[in-house]
Amino acid sequence: MNLQKNALTLLSIFCLGVVPTGVYAGAEKASFQLDEYVVTATRSILDKKEVPQSVEVITKERMEKLGATSVRDALKYASNIYVADGNGGHGDKLTLRGGSFNDVLVLLNGRRIVGENLYAVERDSGNARVLDRFNLSNVERIEIVRGQAGALYGSDAQAGVINIITKKSAEPSFVAGVNSGSRQMNNYYHWDSGKQGKVSAVVDVSFNKLRNFDSKAKGFSYGPGQSYSLDLDYEMDEANRLNLYLDYTKQKHDFEAITESRGMSLSWNNHREYERKLASLTYDGEQGKHTYSVTASYGELESVHNEKEFYFTGGRPAVIPKLYQRKHKQWNVEARDSIQLAENNKLTFGGEVRSVDGGAFVANGKDKTDQYALYLQEEVYVNDRLLVIPSVRYDHHDSFGGQISPNLGATYFFSENSRLKANYGKAYRAPSVDELYGAFDHMGMFTFYGNPNLKPEETTGWELSYEQEFSDKAKAKLTYFANEKENAITYKDIQSFGGMLPDKQFVNIDEASAKGVEFAYEQDLGAGFTLLLDYAYLDAKNEVTDVRLEYSARNTYTAKLLWTEEKVNPWSVTLSNRWYSDYCYDGKDYSINTFNVAVNKKWGNCYRAFIALDNLFDKENENINAYGRLWRAGVELTF
Repeated sequence: MNLQKNALTLLSIFCLGVVPTGVYAGAEKASFQLDEYVVTATRSILDKKEVPQSVEVITKERMEKLGATSVRDALKYASNIYVADGNGGHGDKLTLRGGSFNDVLVLLNGRRIVGENLYAVERDSGNARVLDRFNLSNVERIEIVRGQAGALYGSDAQAGVINIITKKSAEPSFVAGVNSGSRQMNNYYHWDSGKQGKVSAVVDVSFNKLRNFDSKAKGFSYGPGQSYSLDLDYEMDEANRLNLYLDYTKQKHDFEAITESRGMSLSWNNHREYERKLASLTYDGEQGKHTYSVTASYGELESVHNEKEFYFTGGRPAVIPKLYQRKHKQWNVEARDSIQLAENNKLTFGGEVRSVDGGAFVANGKDKTDQYALYLQEEVYVNDRLLVIPSVRYDHHDSFGGQISPNLGATYFFSENSRLKANYGKAYRAPSVDELYGAFDHMGMFTFYGNPNLKPEETTGWELSYEQEFSDKAKAKLTYFANEKENAITYKDIQSFGGMLPDKQFVNIDEASAKGVEFAYEQDLGAGFTLLLDYAYLDAKNEVTDVRLEYSARNTYTAKLLWTEEKVNPWSVTLSNRWYSDYCYDGKDYSINTFNVAVNKKWGNCYRAFIALDNLFDKENENINAYGRLWRAGVELTF
C-alpha cells in the first residue's frame, strides 16, 4: 500500500515538474462544443466535458421541475447518491457511491461549512443536519463530484464533494415565495439590487418549519427555523473584486422517541436549539497571466440539547435530565493563484490554514485542532485531443501529522461527440475532535471514549468513463469505479465504568470497499418531451467481515419523463420512478420502487406555481426510509 502511495505521489510530482511552460504553446486544442462549465472538480473553470471526474450539475431549472423545496429534495434523484430524512436522533443519511456518511464533503460556494463535528457512529456525522440549513430559494445550482477529491479539498472528500452554489446578483428584482408539504413549510424572500455603480448585493430571508412527522414515522425532529444571508460584491476595477458573504441560521427543534432494546423500553423527549453564523471575505484579482484569490472565513455553530430521559426497567421508571451545550468554531484562510503558462497549460497552486475548536464532550482534555495545507495542480493539453490534470496536496494536522493526497486524471477526445475519461486518486478523513478526545455519556447506558491514537481514514480509488453524444438529441455515459478504504474508524466494547452496557472506544479496524457501474442516458423525444434513464450497480462491503455495507442498494434504476409545453407561459410535468433492488439494511435485503410526479406552471417571468407528490402509490417501509405518500406545493412571485 505504501509503495503504491509513494509511486502515485512521485508520478504526480513528475507530471507537474516535467512540462515546460512553453512547449505546447503552439498546439491548439480541438474546437469542440463546450457549454456547461463547472468549478468544483478542479477549483478552476472547466467545461464538464473536459473534467476527468464524474460530475453532475443540478440546475435551478431542474430543481423547479422536481418541485423541490429543500436541498434534500433536489439531491434525492441524483445518480448513485442516497439521501433520506433521517430521524431526529441521528439526522440525515447522505452517502455517495456507498461510502459512509462522513465520506462526502459538503461545501457552500466552495467553502467548508461549520458542522456538528460528531463522532462517526451509525448515522451520526458532520453532515447529519447540514441539509436543513440551506435556503433552497437562494441556490443557483448544485455541483456533485464523485470520487476522491482529497488532492484539492483535503479531509472528508473520500467519496466526493457536493458544492452548493448560491445566486449572484443579475438584475434588480424581488422574489417572494411560499410552499408547504408533508414534512416542511417555507416562506422566503430574495432581493437583488442589480449593479449599482461598483456595488451589487443579494439578500435572502427564509422562515421554515419542519412538521411533526409522527403520522408517517416516529422519532423525527420538528420545529421552526430561520435564515438570513447577504452576498455583497464590490468591483474595485475591471480586474479586482471584493466579496463579503454573511449567513445566519437559527433552529428550534423538538424530538420524541420510544425504542425497545434488550428487554428495556426507553422513551425520551429532547429539545434542541442551533445557532449558526458564517462569514467570509474574498478578494479576487487578475494581472497578466495570473488569476488569484484570497479568502478568510469564519464559522460558528452553537447548540443546546435539553434532554429528559426515561428508563423503564421492570416497571420502574428512572428520570435523568441532561443539558448539553456545545460551541463549534472554525477559522480558515486560503490563497491560490492560477497561472496561464501557455495557451494550453495552466498551473494552480495554493495553501490554506484551518483551526477547528470542536467543543468536544470532555471534562478535561483537548478540544481544538490546527492544520495547514499546500496543493498544486496543472492542466495540460498534451495535444489537441488529450487533457491531463495531475495534482497533489500535502496536509499537516497537529494530532496525526502529515498526509499526502495525489490525483491524476485525463480526458481523451475521440471527436467532438465522444470522449474517454480516467481518474485515479487518494483521499482521507481526519478523525473528529470527539473521536480523538471525547467522552460522551450515551443516555447513562454507556460512554463513548475518544482515542488520541487514531489514524486518519484513507481511501484509494479510480474510475473509467466513456461519454457519447449521438446527436443533438441523445447522449449517454458509462462509468466503472472502484474504491478501497483503510483504517476506517469504528468502535469496540471496553470495560464498563458504571453504565448499564459496556463502554465503547473508537478504533481503526475496518477496511471497506465499493465498486460499481453507473450508466446514464438522455433522449430528446421532441414535442417538449425528454427521457432520462439512470442505472447504478454497487457492491459495497466491509472487507474484514465480508458483510455488505448498510444503506446501499445493489441495483438502483431511475426513469424520468419530462415534458415542457412549447409556448409562452408553459406547463411542465416531471414523472419519475426509482427502483431499489437488494437494498441492504440491518443485514437484510429490501426492494422497493416509488413513483413521483411534479407539475409546474409559469406565467411569464413573474409567477410560478407547482405541486409535487412523492411515492404516489403510498408504499411504506420505514427500514429504508419510505414513509408513504408525501406532498409539496407552492407559489412564487417575481417583481
